[in-house]
Amino acid sequence: MVPPITRSKKLETLVLLSSCSSFNNFLPHNVNHIGAWFFGGCLRKLDLSWCSLADRDIKSAAVWVLPKLQELNLEGNRFARLNFSIWLLPRLKWLNVSHCKKLVELSELPSSIAVVIANKCSSFQSFGDISNCKWLWKVSHLEDYNVGPIIGEILLDSMLQGNAKDYFISISLSGFDIWRGPSVLWVVWVKTYNMLLPHDWYNHFSGILMFVKPNKKFAGIPDITIKLGVLEIIQSELGQEANETLDTRYHDTRYVGYVSFSSLRHTRCLNSTYNFISFSCDEDLYGDGHSFRAVLVPKDDLMQTTKVTTDSSEFWDDNIKTFVVKHDLNSSIEILWKP
Repeated sequence: MVPPITRSKKLETLVLLSSCSSFNNFLPHNVNHIGAWFFGGCLRKLDLSWCSLADRDIKSAAVWVLPKLQELNLEGNRFARLNFSIWLLPRLKWLNVSHCKKLVELSELPSSIAVVIANKCSSFQSFGDISNCKWLWKVSHLEDYNVGPIIGEILLDSMLQGNAKDYFISISLSGFDIWRGPSVLWVVWVKTYNMLLPHDWYNHFSGILMFVKPNKKFAGIPDITIKLGVLEIIQSELGQEANETLDTRYHDTRYVGYVSFSSLRHTRCLNSTYNFISFSCDEDLYGDGHSFRAVLVPKDDLMQTTKVTTDSSEFWDDNIKTFVVKHDLNSSIEILWKP
C-alpha cells in the first residue's frame, strides 16, 4: 500500500515502480477512490508506465485532479480507449502512451498538450478531435500502421492552424504519405540539396515544410540540417527525381517537419537578402532509396502569419531537442532537425 498524496504540498515527481506486476497492489482497495488518491496540487510529473492499468481502472475512478501536471507517462499499459475529459489536467504538455498494444483511440486531449508519443501501438486508429489543441506541435506514431492517411492529414492541418504555425512542427508516422498539397516531386538524397528562394519570399511565405522518407532498411532517426543563407553563385546539388510510385500499402515511415520564418526572427539575423535554403543529412541517408522533398508555404493559405506572442522556449520537448538553432551568424541561420 502507498498512502494517498492529497496532503502533499511539495511532491513534484511520482514514479510508481515501472514494470511492477500488479499496479493494484499500490492502490487503495476501493478503486473508486483512485481519483482522490492522485489528487496532488504540486505534482508535475507522473510515471505510471508498465503498471497493468486497463480501462476499468479509469472508468471506475473519480476525476483525476492534477492541476499542475505537465508530464504523464502511461507507456506499456492495457488501455483500449483513453478519454481525458474525466481527467482535470489543464497544464499537461507531454504524453507518452507507447507500447500500449490494445490502445485504439485517444480522445479529448487537454488543450495544453504539446507532445504526444504513441510508438508501437499496434491497435491505434485515432487521435480524436484535436482542433482545440492549439499548442500541439510534435506527434510520433512509429512502427504500427492502423492510422490511415486521412487521420494524418487531419493531424497536419490542425497543427498548421494552431500556435505551432509560428514555430515548429514535427510528425513521425508510419505507413502513408500525408501530403496532399501542390504536386512536389520526391528527390533522392544527395550530400546537399539546395533550394532557391524566390524574389520577395520574406513577404510571401510563412515557412518551409519538409518531408523525409528513409528506405525500409533504415532503423535510426535522421538528422537533418537546414541552412538559410546568401550565395552569389549557387552550386546546386539537386537530387534526381525518385523513380518510384508511392504506394500506401507499404509500411514505410514519413517524417514531416515545419520551420516557420517567424520563429527565426528571434535570431535577429533573418533577412530578405537570403537567396537559398540548403538541406543536408547524416551520411546514413545519402542515396540508397532515401527520398526528400520540401515546399514553401504561402501566407495566403490556412497558415496566415500572425504576431508571435509567446517565446518558442515554452514549447515542451523531449530530453533531446527536436529543433535546435545551431548557429546565429550574420551570413546564415543553421537549424538541426532530429525527428
